[in-house]
Amino acid sequence: MAGISSIGIGSNLELGTLLDKLSAAERLPLDALQKQHTAYQTKLTSYGTVKSVLSSFQAAAKALANLDTFGAVKAQVGNADVLGVTTGTNAVPGNLTVNVTRLAQAQSLAGAGQARQDVAIGTGTLTFDFGTTTGYDDNPASPTYGTYVNPAFNATAGASKTVTIDGSNNTLQGIRDAINKANIGVKASIINDGSGTPYRLVLNAEKTGEAMSMRISGSSPALQALAGYDPVAGPQPGGMKETIRATNAALTVNGIAITSATNAVADAAQGVTMTLKKTGSTSLSLTQDTDSIKTAIQSMVTAYNNIQTTARQLTSFDTKAGTKAALNGDSVLRGIQSSLRAVLNTPETGGAANAPSMLAQIGVSLQKDGTMAIDNKKLDAALKDNLRDVTRLMAGDGATGGFARRLSNAVDRVTGTKGPLGAATDGLEKSMKDLEKRYDATSLRIESTIERYRTQFTQLDLLVGRMNQTRSYLTQQFAALTGTSKQ
Repeated sequence: MAGISSIGIGSNLELGTLLDKLSAAERLPLDALQKQHTAYQTKLTSYGTVKSVLSSFQAAAKALANLDTFGAVKAQVGNADVLGVTTGTNAVPGNLTVNVTRLAQAQSLAGAGQARQDVAIGTGTLTFDFGTTTGYDDNPASPTYGTYVNPAFNATAGASKTVTIDGSNNTLQGIRDAINKANIGVKASIINDGSGTPYRLVLNAEKTGEAMSMRISGSSPALQALAGYDPVAGPQPGGMKETIRATNAALTVNGIAITSATNAVADAAQGVTMTLKKTGSTSLSLTQDTDSIKTAIQSMVTAYNNIQTTARQLTSFDTKAGTKAALNGDSVLRGIQSSLRAVLNTPETGGAANAPSMLAQIGVSLQKDGTMAIDNKKLDAALKDNLRDVTRLMAGDGATGGFARRLSNAVDRVTGTKGPLGAATDGLEKSMKDLEKRYDATSLRIESTIERYRTQFTQLDLLVGRMNQTRSYLTQQFAALTGTSKQ
């Protein structure tokens, strides 16, 4: 640059401005490529929006293609304080009487009081056996009611667990923590009963049911005295005492006796899970849940209408501004709409002679503006009186046929890799990659051209600058010679 910091300073010419204008002119092709890329990106985003609403529509259609949707049963419990109910897809309508006579309980044992909880007690092992204790008298009329009579303990094979107590955990607190860390299905805690020896070790089985009764053996006299418990031995002077007995839930359903290890009783009625809350009787009514079916149909209609709304937005033309949306005049979107309408206008075959073959016959029909609408009275009547026909119309036989399945399949066809939307999306992505390559190549060529201009202008600036210096020198010399001649 020969000391020239900015093009044009040496020559006093506006070479910098001229270079800027030439650079802008050279970059015009880049602007055109960028605008085309932006247009493609906008169109690709619009296709993504179309795919999203189609996906939502397909999800709603798939729900209606599932026979389980039409087998939904709802429950009404006469006394919700006694039990709660959830129904599965295989629940059967009917009226039941449920009588809960006993809730499932987890066994709880409490030890003798200790003066302190932080002094050493003893070391060794505590062995926990789990099983069923028999012999409890639960007959209120019996003189031995509420006690064990000739009890027996039937241990569950392979269920024995051992907890090691050593010098690091042989206090009441340490033994509690060791049991909890062992993760054997028993939770230990310490309570303060306010007496002179207030600290008592309490052991609670984590699971309910008779089979979770405990038998505990200490390997040393100290541990046996603290936590030992033998349900067969009867009242014991030391160790643990049972405060809550392990029990199964007991109930009758329409007079049939049922037991359960937990208070969540599954399939006491087909497809029904009862959560027992308290003892008592209640009615249980299981009826066909036509409301959920209607909601599923409404979801499909709403999703279909969202497709139409999205299509209108993406193909709109603003006459005042003279602008158009990204998919205005797009044949792909028109083809998708036509494909869905074709399915909706094709009758379902294979039904009984008088069975409905079109959605309009159950109250779901296409409107003049392309949207779908529901005639609630007509649909309610169809669900009440002809649920089987509605099921067949929507879901076919569960594997083939049905409007919902055909609509879902239509979405797969148009959005798949070889479908119009998939192909258009792939084509746009390829075109955008090609544009990006062209942009990079054009940008390199333009930068090279501009750099050549800059080099030429710099040389011109230097040349004219030197000529200006020469002119100034010669002018001064001529002026000096003229002055000498006059003298």
